[in-house]
Amino acid sequence: MGNIIYAVLAIFIHTMIKIGWWRWRIEGVEHLPPRASGGMVMVMNHIHWIDIPAAGALLPFAYRLSWLAKIEIFEHPFPRWFFQTMYVIPIKRGQRDVAALETSAAALRQGAVLMIFPEGHRSRTGVLQQGRGGAVRLAMSSGVPIVPMAIIGTQHGLRGTFARKEVVLRIGPAYTIEPTPDGKIPPDLMAKLTTDMMLRIAALLPPEYRGSYAPLLAENIDETVSARSA
Repeated sequence: MGNIIYAVLAIFIHTMIKIGWWRWRIEGVEHLPPRASGGMVMVMNHIHWIDIPAAGALLPFAYRLSWLAKIEIFEHPFPRWFFQTMYVIPIKRGQRDVAALETSAAALRQGAVLMIFPEGHRSRTGVLQQGRGGAVRLAMSSGVPIVPMAIIGTQHGLRGTFARKEVVLRIGPAYTIEPTPDGKIPPDLMAKLTTDMMLRIAALLPPEYRGSYAPLLAENIDETVSARSA
């Protein structure tokens, strides 16, 4: 049933795009790891609720998404059925939900494509906020790659979509994180890995939306250019 619902929504969205009513497009599909290689963690900035249907529809159907959502939306029977059918994993926000993390890790090992918004909340303005390290921990413990992505234009909401404002989903090169010998991530290493992940997302955004990561990204670019010139 979940695949049918997902496919119907995707067909509707692609129809709206094809007839020119919605200006949604995707860039960087070539960066996606082969689907046959197994699970992956997709990390993306979060602006509006339409980020999820936009990413879900624009990605190839083989990369059908699972994602995490606050446990409160599962309280009533119909929403609980719908979100479970759509492979949504409930998580307790504001605390380290071990059960949700274990469920997510198991799904990744079984080949799931898990979308995580590392900012932890919506930006609404489109400006990238500070990231958190849950995606790093999951990718490392599951042995799957991280796929950085950025969505641009959804700050206008569904009204903006019907007004034909452009929405772009950009995909960056996937990368993997080598596990530590003891499986633990010290705070300094976690901070470094989280910053690296967020810089990969920031690099896909227009400069005015990179937030506090803009100067760090500029420094990294300058260092790379200097190293190449040496």
